[in-house]
Amino acid sequence: MESIWPVVAVLFLLVCVFILWQWLRDKDTKIIVSAWGDLQENRIFIDLIGSFRESHPGIQVELQRFPFTEYSRQVLESVDRGSGPDVAVLEVADFPAFYFKGALEPLDSHIRGDRIDLGDFFPSIVDRFTVDNQLYAFPRDISPICMVYYNRNAFDEAGVPYPRDDWNWDQFVETAKKVTKIDAVGRVVRWGFVEGWTMFDAWVYDAGGGFVDDVKRPTRWTFAEDPNTFRGLRFRWELIHKHKVMPPPSVWSGIEDVDGGEMFATGRAAMFLFGLWKTPRFREIRNFRWDAAMLPHDPRGRLDFHMTGSGSAVLKNSRNKKAAWSFVKFITSQEGVRKQSEFGLSQPALVQMANSPVFLDGKDPRNKKLLLEAMKYGKYEPFAKNWLEVKGIIETGLVEAWKGNISVEQALARLKPVLEKNPPITT
Repeated sequence: MESIWPVVAVLFLLVCVFILWQWLRDKDTKIIVSAWGDLQENRIFIDLIGSFRESHPGIQVELQRFPFTEYSRQVLESVDRGSGPDVAVLEVADFPAFYFKGALEPLDSHIRGDRIDLGDFFPSIVDRFTVDNQLYAFPRDISPICMVYYNRNAFDEAGVPYPRDDWNWDQFVETAKKVTKIDAVGRVVRWGFVEGWTMFDAWVYDAGGGFVDDVKRPTRWTFAEDPNTFRGLRFRWELIHKHKVMPPPSVWSGIEDVDGGEMFATGRAAMFLFGLWKTPRFREIRNFRWDAAMLPHDPRGRLDFHMTGSGSAVLKNSRNKKAAWSFVKFITSQEGVRKQSEFGLSQPALVQMANSPVFLDGKDPRNKKLLLEAMKYGKYEPFAKNWLEVKGIIETGLVEAWKGNISVEQALARLKPVLEKNPPITT
């Protein structure tokens, strides 16, 4: 019996050495996390990093911020240089560029190892980040772009009823006309409506149109030949040039979402189209009361929305994949999502959390529940390697129409041969 004790002592010593080695290794572990967002969004993200550090004291986290419009390019360039992040927060539109670059680590083994049930998440966002039965980004939030924020004081002043979620395009136009405010010299001092950026795609989807024959496996662009797409574009053109309730490009560039958001926040626009993530900024408004309604349906009763969302991915070239996964798991867990929801920043990808008082908290916007209904009507952008490039071509091709220099028909006629020369790339 006494002969066993030396063996036990050695085993105990080996366990202690292993624990010490693990502690020393984790003590010096550092991961780089890339994200986008304005200062307010990043303050929330920094708070999440602080909470992660409290529960994972051995892992240091460095946050790298990039402008949203430059995000994919700058992060992927850093990957090419060998200095890329360990974790990248990915918006669904950025995901194809990272996937086709071969920059992402499949997460399935981590998910199985931690016994995570993907059935707890909204299926559409899981499907968006899944290719050939492998998940490459862990869902964090899901965002239907369908919220028409409205200035309740402006509506009261104009004697206009607050919008309902079942309103239509005609009612929307008449409402926008009434809440547009013009001074004595004919200058618009409050526009009826403004978008976060040039959000023509919101009206394309709302009219039942689209960009491609198959979102998941596209083979050709249908944008320039789809009659529903034309109807949506034409309606947006009329908001600017016929009804004059929306500022033209000479007044509002439509490039930065800050501009449209600030027009609403400062009372220069009575209605504003965007997603939920402007809520933290709008909760700072003190000069008027506000709420949100669903984007109106088209005259035929169609109701489709541009769906966005985000997830967190572990980069294939990460030197600390275990630590990187720990961070991804934390910020997409109930604890991490709870913090984002409390700030009003995002709609959780976790179904139970999205239906809980944490998200439906009774704070502004009071009508936040519209987002749960909107989940039925979301459409994602095409899953193609060159989608962002082609979207840029489309955006540029429509500029002269938004300026009023050409018609929507003429813009689409010019775009059609260009799109035919740049088919979807899926390899």
